[in-house]
Amino acid sequence: MTIQSNFTTSDGVRLALHIDDFTDPWKKAPVLVMLHAAMGSSRRFYSMVPGLARHFRVVRLDTRGHGESQIPPASLPLDKARLTRDVVEALEHLGLDRVHVLGNSAGGYAGQQLAIHYPARVLSLVLFGSAPGFKGEQGKRWLADAAVRGMRPVFAETINDRFPIGEVDQRLVDWFMDEICSNDLAWLARYIGYWTDTEFMDEVSAIACPTLIVAPGAEPIGSVSAYLEMHKRITNSQVVTYAKARHNICDYLPDACVADALAFYRRHFPSEIAA
Repeated sequence: MTIQSNFTTSDGVRLALHIDDFTDPWKKAPVLVMLHAAMGSSRRFYSMVPGLARHFRVVRLDTRGHGESQIPPASLPLDKARLTRDVVEALEHLGLDRVHVLGNSAGGYAGQQLAIHYPARVLSLVLFGSAPGFKGEQGKRWLADAAVRGMRPVFAETINDRFPIGEVDQRLVDWFMDEICSNDLAWLARYIGYWTDTEFMDEVSAIACPTLIVAPGAEPIGSVSAYLEMHKRITNSQVVTYAKARHNICDYLPDACVADALAFYRRHFPSEIAA
């Protein structure tokens, strides 16, 4: 029911794919591509997959340099066009034409770019805590401090920006920290560093597919106002705000995220997603 595979991109990087399919075998299931946050991997969707894979053939892609995907050599260019092309090439590898796309944080940056530049590929877009880029000094400070003091102490200091400490299981927090610290810091400096210099709010009005924007109401990573501005600019969009929520809603509020995503899909695609 869960299949793992790999493919090689046009610039020679091996990327890992995970396919979860618990739909009725006699039905033709819609496909949902899930794109994870920076410093994570497709494993971070573990608590959302069960509720979604009953309705979709779920494809989870490990972003280059993350999870089980290869860390690209420093000689290869890195930009939003390349990261978007990785998703397109994953679809081509699997023989998929049009799909639903769900992106969390930085994964949503690629999802937005896919909807902007490859609109024929995207049936719908669901974004959790994902504004158009991460331009600013916040990420730069994390990376600079981590290079001096190490990843665990630096990112431990940001944990209350990600989870409401005292309200979530500490074992989840510990696992989350292990996931972050399993990454290669030099690659994160390239990947996150790129996004800290990148903002594309002026492009999102080109998104034409039905779009759900889920905003953490107490967003300390980025800005809540960015989600509201996206909603104004994306014609066929809906915004849902989780009051008092911190940034990592997919990690600590997975059931709410799945419920809101399914409600959105049922509203726009009633023939595909049964009540």
